[in-house]
Amino acid sequence: MNDDARRRRNRLPAFLRRLEPPRTLDGQPDYRPPAAVLATSTALVVMFAAFYMALYSRLFHHHPHLAAAAVTGSATLPALAVYTITHRLLARFGLYLWQSALVGVVLLGVMAAAPDWARTTYPRAYDRYEAELGGPGKCLYATPYNLDRAQSTFASDRPDRLIIDPIAEDPAPLRLDHAVDGGVKHLTPADPAARSILAQYGC
Repeated sequence: MNDDARRRRNRLPAFLRRLEPPRTLDGQPDYRPPAAVLATSTALVVMFAAFYMALYSRLFHHHPHLAAAAVTGSATLPALAVYTITHRLLARFGLYLWQSALVGVVLLGVMAAAPDWARTTYPRAYDRYEAELGGPGKCLYATPYNLDRAQSTFASDRPDRLIIDPIAEDPAPLRLDHAVDGGVKHLTPADPAARSILAQYGC
C-alpha cells in the first residue's frame, strides 16, 4: 500500500476501514483464519439451535444417538459451506470491521431466537391445545373447555390422549388424541362425543 492510499485509508472511520489479514510465508494475504473463525461461530450457533430442536421434538428422549448425530451433522455441514464461501469472498473483497459486526449480530440473533423457534415448531401438548382450540380467538376459548375453567389430565391407558373436563357439571369431558409434547400432528377427537363437542362450537 503506497503512502497516498494509506492516508486515504486512515481518514476513514475505523468501522469502515479494510482490515489487514494475516500473511502467508510468501507475504500474501491469508484469509483462512477469519474464514475459520466465522465457520466455527456458525457451527456453534447452528449446534445450539439444533440442540433445542432435538430437545423440544423429544428426539433426544427417544433416540439420543440419532439426535446427537443429527445435531453434529447439522452444525458441521453449514460450517464447511460457510468456510468455503467466506474464504472466497474475503479473498475477493477484503475484510472489514463492519462485516464482522454484522455477522456477529446476525449469529447472536439466531442464537437468541432458537428456543422460541423450537418451542413454536414443537410445542407442548397444552400449548398445542391453546394454539389450536382453547386459546384467545379459538373456538373453545369462551366455552367451559377453556383450560382456566376445566381440569386437564391424560388418559392412564393412552398417554397421548388429553382429557379436558369442565368444572361445570353439565358439559361432558372432551377427549383429544395426538396430545404429546413435541408432536406435529393436530389434535383430533378421540371419540364420537368429542367430535360432537367440537362440531357444537364450530371447531
